[in-house]
This record gives sequence, structure tokens and C-alpha cells, in this order.
Amino acid sequence: MAVRLRLDSGHEVLEEWAESACQAERNIIYEALFAIADGSAFMIYDIFGDDRVPPHFIIFVKNDLVLRILLRRSDSAFDLLYVGVPESGTKDENVHQESDAQ
Repeated sequence: MAVRLRLDSGHEVLEEWAESACQAERNIIYEALFAIADGSAFMIYDIFGDDRVPPHFIIFVKNDLVLRILLRRSDSAFDLLYVGVPESGTKDENVHQESDAQ
């Protein structure tokens, strides 16, 4: 049985990233977000749990494009924390800033 999740927060992260992204990249990210929401992302994408912050997951959408989400199973929701290149979205300082804000 697939778990349905809703995007609860992170709309501003998506909008900020989308301003400078080409249409093809936006389509790829939107597709990935729908896959997360309908539970199929784990069958489609390479997804890694972030050991530094356990409920965080890094989703490799393409070689040069990742999503970082905070999964909140109890609320059947997820928060979008980052969209962009892997180097910027997986650094330690970004993780600590995001987890401090929570």
C-alpha cells in the first residue's frame, strides 16, 4: 500500500529555485515532487537518508540536481528544504542551519 504525502512547507524554496531554472529542470523537479507525494519516488530515484539529521532524505533527481526533504510520517507530509546542485544541498553547514530552524 503506497503512502500518500502532501507538501506541507517549502513552497518558497521551490519558487526561489525555479526563478533561475530552465523549464526542463522545473519539469523534472515537479515530477519528482509528485512521485514523493504519491509514494513512488522510492522506486524511481536514488534516495539516501541523511545520517546527520535522521528524518532528512536526499533525493538524486539527476546527476546535477537533488532535493532534500524532511519526512514527517505522523502528519503524512513532507517539507521541501533544498533544491539544487548536490554539493550545496549536502554540506554540513546547510544541514545544521536547517535543523536549528526546526
